[in-house]
Amino acid sequence: MKICPECKIEIGGTEYYCPLCGSELTLSDDKGGEESLYPDFSLPVNPPNRFPFLAKLFAFLSLIAVLVCGLIDLLINHQLTWSLFVIGGIAAAWVSLGTHLLTNINLNYKLLLDLCALSLYLILIDHLTGWHQWSIDYVIPILYIGVMITTIVLALVFREFWREYILSLVAICVLGLGPLLIFFTSKSPMRYLCLAAALLAAALLIGLIYFAGGKVFSEWKRRMNF
Repeated sequence: MKICPECKIEIGGTEYYCPLCGSELTLSDDKGGEESLYPDFSLPVNPPNRFPFLAKLFAFLSLIAVLVCGLIDLLINHQLTWSLFVIGGIAAAWVSLGTHLLTNINLNYKLLLDLCALSLYLILIDHLTGWHQWSIDYVIPILYIGVMITTIVLALVFREFWREYILSLVAICVLGLGPLLIFFTSKSPMRYLCLAAALLAAALLIGLIYFAGGKVFSEWKRRMNF
């Protein structure tokens, strides 16, 4: 085994000069062990911490906030009323935070989970404030339209990663047809936003199948191991 006097690394094989700095190698005093052709630069790799300290701290503070708000609400009103706003908001925030920081799923699925969490939270607020149906008549359809437009932009920007995004696009399109049910069951004049969201989802789904139907089915078969 030879050693570089400048780099202080051991080098095996028949080299006479250090491949890093070009200095002439000298014989090492260590005769034991099997010669390795290359020096070992490997360091012990610790597994990444998926739940860092700040996340643990915010989780603890969130739990304390839920308990304190629930207790105050029970002591004052003898039932959970306004505290549900706080609990629902914290839960929706953690769904969004968890999917973005603690998972490796693609951005489309994260947007889809964010949309579902926020939609449920808005329905909760609407229900607790008298159920005027503003959440399902126009707020949620606007969110659907925004998410679908965002997915179209992402699909155009990240076309080389189509395998990671194409099935999530289909899932968003199928879910986007949901407001069509609201359109037929609601009597609000704002329900036409639901129709617009459903038509946009249908157009996106038809376009996806027309222009990339082969990729969709091949990726589905690949993931389902058909």
